[in-house]
Amino acid sequence: MYKYKQILKLIDYYKNGSEGVKIIYISIVFSFLYWLIDLISVKIFNVSISYLFLLSAHTIIPYIWTLITFPFIYYDIVELLFAAIIIYFSEKNFRIYFNAHSFVKFFVWGNIVGSITFLLFSLLFDQTYYFLQGAMLGVYSCLFAIISYNPKMQISLFPLPFQIPLYGLGIIVIFLDFINLLTHNNIIGIFVSRLAAAAFGFYYMKFFQKGNDFLIYPIPDFSSFKKKINEFFNKRVKSKFRIEKNEQEFKKSSYSRPLSDEEFNIKKIEKQKQIDFILDKISKSGYNSLTKLEKEFLFNSSK
Repeated sequence: MYKYKQILKLIDYYKNGSEGVKIIYISIVFSFLYWLIDLISVKIFNVSISYLFLLSAHTIIPYIWTLITFPFIYYDIVELLFAAIIIYFSEKNFRIYFNAHSFVKFFVWGNIVGSITFLLFSLLFDQTYYFLQGAMLGVYSCLFAIISYNPKMQISLFPLPFQIPLYGLGIIVIFLDFINLLTHNNIIGIFVSRLAAAAFGFYYMKFFQKGNDFLIYPIPDFSSFKKKINEFFNKRVKSKFRIEKNEQEFKKSSYSRPLSDEEFNIKKIEKQKQIDFILDKISKSGYNSLTKLEKEFLFNSSK
């Protein structure tokens, strides 16, 4: 029962979480599935399944879907945890100034630009057998977009006891990648692709700030599209209702015009005089003494 409640909590966290949180959740699930299947495949068939899910120049055809799967799969848990921290931090600061749709846009296009750079670099420098994994390309795009927008924003980094400007974090991230490159020179394609994604986020933000959002169409805002569809159908329903209502009002008021206050009071006094006359006639001669028109008038007045 306890485990069931914990699973429900995790599902609620995912449903109510931001786009960055959803990316982290999906990455965790996909990565664990990848580790499990890859372990079984290696143990039984002595074959890794990396080429089916990770991006590589020598397997991009026919496995074109690796362009979509590679951002959500990591080699090991250390890289996954590091990426989750960077994703959470980048989105938190990104959402200070921009909405969720803009975060997704920079994230997706960072992965697109970075992956294309990785493939081209691999083909040009004969490194086609190296794999690209993880969402760091999209994260770099978002992170350096915020650095471009507000480079001097003060941030706190654990365990540092003082704050540093945001551009300092960018320098630290690139420096760590460079150190990693010196110790593993076979990952130069990954290093270059991350630089490309970071450059895209940095310079696209410059256009973004000036209102030149030239990539607005390839990644549409599905929430606003859904809202426009709903508004369209709501307008159709409302307009139909107004037409029917206007027709009814026209039928009711087609033989008369609105009365002024003075005319209304005069008509009210005349009506009351007529009622008093009929009531007085009933008190003297009885109800049967009334004419048909007088009976109808009294009946309508009593409604």
